[in-house]
Amino acid sequence: MDPFSSALIAALDRVRPAVVHIYAATPKTGQVALGTGVILDHYHIISTAQIVAPEDEITIKTADGKRRRAECIGVDPLYFLTVLQVEERLPHDPPTFAPDGTTPVGLFVAAVGYALGQEHTAASGIISSSDRTVYRPKARGRGNLPVDGLLLTSAAIHPGNAGGPLIDLEGRVVGINGIPWQGGLSLAIQASVAARVASQIIDYGYAVHPWLGFSGEVDVIDDIWVEMLNLPTDRGLVVQHVASDGPGRRAGVQEMDMIMAVGDRQPVLSTGMIRKLLSTRRYGDQVPMTVLRQGELIELRLPVEEIPGLDRFDPVSDDDESAAPDDDED
Repeated sequence: MDPFSSALIAALDRVRPAVVHIYAATPKTGQVALGTGVILDHYHIISTAQIVAPEDEITIKTADGKRRRAECIGVDPLYFLTVLQVEERLPHDPPTFAPDGTTPVGLFVAAVGYALGQEHTAASGIISSSDRTVYRPKARGRGNLPVDGLLLTSAAIHPGNAGGPLIDLEGRVVGINGIPWQGGLSLAIQASVAARVASQIIDYGYAVHPWLGFSGEVDVIDDIWVEMLNLPTDRGLVVQHVASDGPGRRAGVQEMDMIMAVGDRQPVLSTGMIRKLLSTRRYGDQVPMTVLRQGELIELRLPVEEIPGLDRFDPVSDDDESAAPDDDED
């Protein structure tokens, strides 16, 4: 057997004990959905709301062939991740979730699960685009919802393996397969994002999805100005628009400000990066933000607030998808 195939088979063997088959029955209609989940810890499983709804009667089958009852304890309205909980401790250890920043373009991956209801399927490919943001139109009202931390992959995501893991050749989970607004694209949620969302649902009952109330573009500063002003980095996000009633306005952000760093001095490369940093906090927190304004560095405090209208968010069809960036901060 060639080395490449051997490495892939070994990676599949490593992750397989952490992959579960899900059967979800809707009591009112009797409709049954089949899909895949991945073990987060010994009592919780991550899957997708394409398969499981809170009112469903859920059965999971683990790698040892044993069936167990599970309960849906939360569905995230932005990523449509769902978290299942079992009463009996799962006998299999969770897989390794790849940390943020370890899924470069070109990384070889495999989408694992129970595609079309079949046992232990895999579809291979590469990461085509990493840390991607997709903008979805709100179900009601104007504006878009930014969905950060997505992976575009050439690995085929079939009905049935959505909710399962996207793995690398080390057997690490680099993403969770499939989102319902993918519009023909094979998209996965970064493992670090999925783990954060699921853990917050378990701990708080909801996941944190902040908005900024401003938008802009990243620009580079000449080295001589970096040295003269003793700047923390040579680039930042130039604010082009500030919403009239949003966290940015309340923090004092102005148009033409250059945001240099957020939180613990992490440089800013996109609005999505700022949202990801804020998502690790709680609503109501005030996060320090370093801003360059007219040649002077100042510090503002950006409040962590929920995206408006998120609780009214409903699934929409692929035909309604808007994958092109738009002003999501109005």
